[in-house]
Amino acid sequence: MQDLMIWLTQDVPANALEGIRFEAQRYAIGTLGVFFAIWIALEPLLKNRKIRKPTPRKKQVRMELANSFKTICVFVALDIVIFDLGQYGIFQKYDDIAEYGWVWYWISIPLALAIHDTYFYWTHRAMHSSALYKRFHLTHHRSHNPTPFTAYSFAVGEAVVEYAVVPMILIMMPMHGSALAIYLLIMIFKNASAHCGYELFPRGTTRNPILKHLTTVTHHDMHHQYANGGNYGFYFTGWDKLMGTEHPDYEARFDEVTAGKTRWVQGETTAAA
Repeated sequence: MQDLMIWLTQDVPANALEGIRFEAQRYAIGTLGVFFAIWIALEPLLKNRKIRKPTPRKKQVRMELANSFKTICVFVALDIVIFDLGQYGIFQKYDDIAEYGWVWYWISIPLALAIHDTYFYWTHRAMHSSALYKRFHLTHHRSHNPTPFTAYSFAVGEAVVEYAVVPMILIMMPMHGSALAIYLLIMIFKNASAHCGYELFPRGTTRNPILKHLTTVTHHDMHHQYANGGNYGFYFTGWDKLMGTEHPDYEARFDEVTAGKTRWVQGETTAAA
């Protein structure tokens, strides 16, 4: 009973504060960072790379911020569980780099990204099924023309699904605390930039032998434009290509956007004549 009281009065508040600090900082770096960098500072340089118009209204952004607040609350609650269970050795998070060495430290980050990409593809595709879409994923797709704040605009159920990859990775392999933090920062930055609405990749990306394996902003933007049009991948295009779920017009759309040859008809993009 005494241990329970200590956990409730000391451990939970301390872990909650740490979770709020970490998740708020990560959210700010990702969504606010991308918003100010792309939508404000670089917008004059990127205006010809706007994938779709019109820019979403304030009402949508307010909705996304409200959903993001709920998502952060879910993440913080689950952080508390992770912090506490981690004390019992369930998760392989470690603090001494010498325990596994620098080679593993740097390998673990791209490996985590690869695991996450596979997890994301299959859970994302599953949430587009008729049985799960309304309950889990519809909230996210209410942002038909996304903004950087769409990144965390989830229903509670989807927020849990999105978070679950972190403990899964820590069960599968060891990660140093700072390597985990780097991976999580890459995750939120990729998430926010994928929803920014401006193509950031260079022309020819979809035919470059290396870059073609990375998802572009156009790749995910088309996923929001065509809710059942495929493009389920997060970091990489591999699963979409392998499973035949990449939108058939993806490469043509990317070429149009990066060449500045896109015009808008009632908010939708079409090739310029």
